[in-house]
Amino acid sequence: MRRRRTTEASVLHVNARRYKLPTQPTVVVCVDGCEPDYIAQAVAHGQAPWLKRTLASGTALIADCVIPSFTNPNNLSIVTGAPPSVHGICGNTLFDTASGSEVMMNDPKWLRAAT
Repeated sequence: MRRRRTTEASVLHVNARRYKLPTQPTVVVCVDGCEPDYIAQAVAHGQAPWLKRTLASGTALIADCVIPSFTNPNNLSIVTGAPPSVHGICGNTLFDTASGSEVMMNDPKWLRAAT
């Protein structure tokens, strides 16, 4: 049995974590803040040919959103598999008392769960 060596070309480093690159490319399309029937109607009326082809040849899932229904908490729940009460991203922004200003919650320092 041959062992495949892991080279730096097959590894991705993101947020101080090391990820092995997949052998087959995967694309995830997240349509945020959209009623699924809007997409179904657009496909049915020929307004979304790329989505029609993608839905026919791939996997499509409709997910329930987490509360609060903001982009950042929902996206982090997708990648961590955990609700905002666990991963710590409770909104798109927060008031940072250290800086005295509202900041986007897109820095890894706010994340409390593994991806």
